Amino acid sequence: MRAAISPLLLSSRYFLAAAKPATVWSPSITSTAFNKQRCRGLSERVGTSKTPKAFNLNDLSALSASTSPLIFHLTSDNPYRNLATEHYILTNSSPESHILIFYTNRPCVVIGRNQNPWLEVDLKRLDEGLEPEFAGSSKAAGVGSKTQQPRGRVVPAVVRRRSGGGTVFHDSGNLNYSVIVPNANTFQRKTHAEMVASALRHFSTDYNILDVRVNDRNDIVLLRNQGEPPEWLKISGSAFKLTKGRALHHGTLLYSSPNLKSISELLKSQGRGLIEAKGVESVRSQVANLAWRPTTYGREAQKSLITHAIAERFWKMYGKDLKRKKGRNEITLGDEVFDDPEYPQTPTLASGLTELESLAWTFDGTPRFAYASEVVDGTQVKFDAKHGAIVSLTIQTPEKQYVIEEQALQRVSTENGYGGRLTAVREWHRFLLDRMDNSDGIQLSAITIPPARADVQIRPIADTLEKIFPSIVSPAFRGGHGDN
Repeated sequence: MRAAISPLLLSSRYFLAAAKPATVWSPSITSTAFNKQRCRGLSERVGTSKTPKAFNLNDLSALSASTSPLIFHLTSDNPYRNLATEHYILTNSSPESHILIFYTNRPCVVIGRNQNPWLEVDLKRLDEGLEPEFAGSSKAAGVGSKTQQPRGRVVPAVVRRRSGGGTVFHDSGNLNYSVIVPNANTFQRKTHAEMVASALRHFSTDYNILDVRVNDRNDIVLLRNQGEPPEWLKISGSAFKLTKGRALHHGTLLYSSPNLKSISELLKSQGRGLIEAKGVESVRSQVANLAWRPTTYGREAQKSLITHAIAERFWKMYGKDLKRKKGRNEITLGDEVFDDPEYPQTPTLASGLTELESLAWTFDGTPRFAYASEVVDGTQVKFDAKHGAIVSLTIQTPEKQYVIEEQALQRVSTENGYGGRLTAVREWHRFLLDRMDNSDGIQLSAITIPPARADVQIRPIADTLEKIFPSIVSPAFRGGHGDN
């Protein structure tokens, strides 16, 4: 199966999440002994080993029925591919199996199934991109490492997942974990968050942590051994999807994000106060990195230890006396699942990926909402949107009120190449003037204003609309490097 790769906090008030499947180290390796072990070449790279050729995703149902629990390490950093694979495992594994998945995404913003991207994300700011990540100097990065060079600004992708919950930001300093178990009466949403919190308590001394716990929102929060007064900071959030027979809990773990200072800008939409949404709005929380590591090498080492600790707790819960064995019950999957022509075709995985990558899923899947601009010199624009398209538009000036309903909007929009979709409006100023020109309007005043005056009245409102609802016809919004 071939599918194109879609190029897609320290402390802040906005939460982000994710990370690549990591090198898994022996339980005896502590953070202080890590460099000695590395120099002696005693690493065991579970998360980056080549996928055994014997494993076939089409055999997942039978494998998970005969071999449970299972651990999957996904080595791709493509958020669409990782979410598609996660969903495939959820829907195709044995109903009685217990599965743990790890993955890391490149920079992206992931919204919940029932959220509004225009309300959750500053899309205009997102399109400006982020500074590239650096590994730091060779000396700081460690023996044998190379300094990473910038490739241009990175434009995070916008991704809509299939589970509920709020909006999060993913990058290389965030670890995603997913637990898939039977959806039985005994399933508790807090169970696996407690599992992860238990694993993190192992690092309390190394990371200067007084306590780690799960709060009432199933977030994992920590208390630092510093600051007056002591403050609980969020390091992990959760989302859930319950299906017939299966329960998915996927969580984020903010362990060392290099983009912490930028995230508040990305998740602060200029549409707040102007958009009335029927979907779910995110709850902002004060967050922190588990422990900051300035180099890529340091973050990878940190992630390795955390991944191993979580996997150990999971295996203790469900593995009984079974041993973990790479290639049998601990499996690595990478981009070869999508790119290698010799890898067995998995049609439902391919179709799931195509859906996640589409603008129709990401933006047109938004629940119905209403927009009302501020009143500027007696002029205001209001509209209702459904499935990512305007279905009713009202433009009111001191002299006239223009009301354009869905049928007329679709006709004029199609003629002008917009197709009625919010993502396709290329120039809001022209868009609004076109609608006024194609409507007689209701006269509110005996005074008739010249077209030039109407142009001036509508422009500041159009400028705001450009910031909240930018045109999304560029592949840049799918994520990637600004110099590509």
